[in-house]
Amino acid sequence: MNDQKNKGLIILSQYFYPDLASTGQLLTELAEDFKKYGYNVKVYTVKPSYFKSTKKCDKKETYKSIKIYRVSATRFNKNILMGRLCNYLSYFISVSFKLLFSKDRYPLLIVSNPPFLPLIGLLLKRIRNQKYIFLIHDLYPDLAIKLGYIKQNSIIAIIWKKLNGKIFKKANEVVVLGKYMAERIKKSNINLDFKIKIIDNWADEKSILPVRKEENWFIKKYNLKNKMVILYSGNIGLYQDLKIILKAANILRNYEKLLFLFIGEGGGIGELKKIVNEYKLHNVKFLPFQPKEFLSYSLSVADISIVALEKGVEGINVPSKIYGILASGRAILGLVGENCEVADIIKKANCGFRIDQGDISGLVEKIKYIYERPEKLKIMGNNSRKYFENHFTRAQVTKKYFKILENI
Repeated sequence: MNDQKNKGLIILSQYFYPDLASTGQLLTELAEDFKKYGYNVKVYTVKPSYFKSTKKCDKKETYKSIKIYRVSATRFNKNILMGRLCNYLSYFISVSFKLLFSKDRYPLLIVSNPPFLPLIGLLLKRIRNQKYIFLIHDLYPDLAIKLGYIKQNSIIAIIWKKLNGKIFKKANEVVVLGKYMAERIKKSNINLDFKIKIIDNWADEKSILPVRKEENWFIKKYNLKNKMVILYSGNIGLYQDLKIILKAANILRNYEKLLFLFIGEGGGIGELKKIVNEYKLHNVKFLPFQPKEFLSYSLSVADISIVALEKGVEGINVPSKIYGILASGRAILGLVGENCEVADIIKKANCGFRIDQGDISGLVEKIKYIYERPEKLKIMGNNSRKYFENHFTRAQVTKKYFKILENI
């Protein structure tokens, strides 16, 4: 148990306040809550770079009594592999030197991105027995293999898995975002003599609330009145199959009330806009990423919101956007496989529909179905908020991290 007079935590994450990446927002909220629990919190991150709209920040900053240290790192285009690798490596090197020569001995909370970041925890555990918690948002090398960066049985993959075994074994706690990720780890060749804690992500129950359409200024501002809005909100990445949404929009272009709305930015947005222009899709609209304080309004424009997961990524990643959608009280259209957290939530909460990735005919038929039955979406939206309040509020989830830290 930690000394009550010297409770502290060091968070290592490439993204943190005021970055708009979901990882940054979640860890910022977690850090804020640890301060409420009486912990000294320090964060080693980099200058904000996830979206162009993010403001510039100083190298050292105190935010809500959280001490933030922004180490030097490259800021190349993250949508290019070499650019992303350079950014990862430079952050890793900078934060390694900072911690090696630091007198702080607080436990570390290390996020799995960049993928070799937990090596710092392994190193400091061996050098000075510093405790660390490994929080897995994306499972590597599985994700790198899925994206085609390395081969399944390559030397790199084999070495990576062996290092993972050591990192997991020496960690004081290993935290994953869902049971499918835990099962995937257990099925690997790693010698499992460590425990895995499953802690879901969350949304702030006070920051994201359902807003009635007639009271939503966002609808008025962007001329969305009298539209059935099918919303995709969040990062528009290179490795998400969002083109299927545009295929559906093309097939359903004569449904006058239907609007397919994308809110966000990312490396894949250029290709989507190109397709929209090529097919002259007047039922598709793009808006930029919205500030956190607007989320209640932007998420509540939806009649149904889309969560997409690339085929084969089940157990490697859990889309954090689903928790915001649940909090906003909207029905969910999951373009996901059957065995994943998103599919489980939709089924248990009765808050939407699941469609296999790539099933364009299934997607079109489901949209036609809800177009004729909007009243069902309201019921499902109410179910979303109820299920969220029972399982995924910020207060419920961050308390689980507090209990972990209190007992390592």
